[in-house]
Amino acid sequence: MSVGKLNVKAYSWRGRGGVKLVVVKSRVRKIRCLSAFLKNVSEEVAEDLKIITVKSGQDITLTCRAPNENDITVEWSRADLGDEYVLLYRDGQVVPDDQHPSFKNRVDLQDRQMKDGDVSLILKDVTVNDTGTYECRVLMEGTQSSDLISIIYLCVVVPPDYKFITAESGQDVTLTCRAPNNKIRGVQWRRDDLKAGDVFLYWDGHFVPDYRHPSFKNRSDLRDEQMKDGDVSLILKDVTINDAGRYECHIFIRETVCWQLINSISLSVVDPQGSR
Repeated sequence: MSVGKLNVKAYSWRGRGGVKLVVVKSRVRKIRCLSAFLKNVSEEVAEDLKIITVKSGQDITLTCRAPNENDITVEWSRADLGDEYVLLYRDGQVVPDDQHPSFKNRVDLQDRQMKDGDVSLILKDVTVNDTGTYECRVLMEGTQSSDLISIIYLCVVVPPDYKFITAESGQDVTLTCRAPNNKIRGVQWRRDDLKAGDVFLYWDGHFVPDYRHPSFKNRSDLRDEQMKDGDVSLILKDVTINDAGRYECHIFIRETVCWQLINSISLSVVDPQGSR
């Protein structure tokens, strides 16, 4: 699990009407991505804005600390869920009626006594469908509106597959990789020992040859350029001994702010003469 504040590059300023605007630039190699979840930034932006990356199947705690008050209502929500909550806690108990079905029996407060203002959320057995922007709000007794305390972007990734492939020099090799869905914004095939350049790079509907390592120019391509059914497998043509190494398949799904490592493949290339 990876947790960190958005210290990549964050800029904020006051726009029209005094509304606070925040832009976060995240660098993935030489590509700068505008975080999709910041397109609808609210007027109150919590200072402890965080991105959390976790593997599917794990339990995760989304931290939030409210003013130390006893009589408060806690609202955990996600922007794409409409009027339904991730969790609504009022009068000392969870309110199930307005909870989104996908979170029933999977979420709870870390401490229902809310000692020291701890209103952190425990989310159990996460899946890729739990990826999204979570907002923690509290409503004090006697007030009419809730206060936004924190915003957390949760990115759930699938643990990568590890494979070993052996090929003879001169052959064409397919390195298989399949994305969990078709909403693919970026595909990056890279080899960990290359100091500069990728094996293959695709971003926002375009193949990006400028960032390809010279040794792979005109030799690497996707098996299916339409990426049907999430197929982002790579064809590597006319392999040589120098192509041996560990290849990683990363994908960037639309409406997320994180790359996901899907496959890690160790390729061994042998000389046909020496393999006999």
